[in-house]
Amino acid sequence: MPEETQSTAPTPPEDAATEGTPTEGTTEASAPAEASEIAQLRKELEEARSRCQTYLDLAQRTQADFVNYRRRIEQERNDFIRSARAEAILKILPALDDLERAVQAIPPEIAGSEWVQGIVLIERKIRTALEAEGVKRIEAVGKPFDPWTEEAVVHEPSTEYAPGIVSRVYRTGYSLDGRVIRPALVVVSSGPPDGSGPPPEGGTNSTAETSESGASGSKETDS
Repeated sequence: MPEETQSTAPTPPEDAATEGTPTEGTTEASAPAEASEIAQLRKELEEARSRCQTYLDLAQRTQADFVNYRRRIEQERNDFIRSARAEAILKILPALDDLERAVQAIPPEIAGSEWVQGIVLIERKIRTALEAEGVKRIEAVGKPFDPWTEEAVVHEPSTEYAPGIVSRVYRTGYSLDGRVIRPALVVVSSGPPDGSGPPPEGGTNSTAETSESGASGSKETDS
């Protein structure tokens, strides 16, 4: 009988068994490289975040500058329009002054004539048109002198107004949208004249009455 042979599986070589398994030395050598790579990635991330914040600040600053620029341009535009309107209105005001003086000087006997009423109507329409554009008269008589809206041409005594109060207006002043475009020329009261006071009630003069009574008394004595 032939001898039975026992079949056994071939054993792999020792190098092949340990080829896919990392050794302890290999793990220790790769750890510092991985840590260095992570540190580098973190550094690049921080730099990217810093650049993003810089760009964001720059964009916000540019937007704010543009908003301020647009506001400034709009303000300059409005100021230019207001200045142009004021210049045009200032050229009309002297004609309005002449019409106003002409209306005030109309004699009563011709006040009812048609051509006089036409002048009054023209003056009224011009004033209404200017008021529609934001032009207003500066009312000064009877009010304290205001150097921001008025110019004092003279100070004169007055028994009707206290010192510092506007007593008369030489030239009417006007404002446009709340801004003075032509100050009023006014006369400012300096108070009662020296040695005199307000007139007595009834408008009589006590000095004249005293002189008249003295004269009549002297006539009776002579008789």
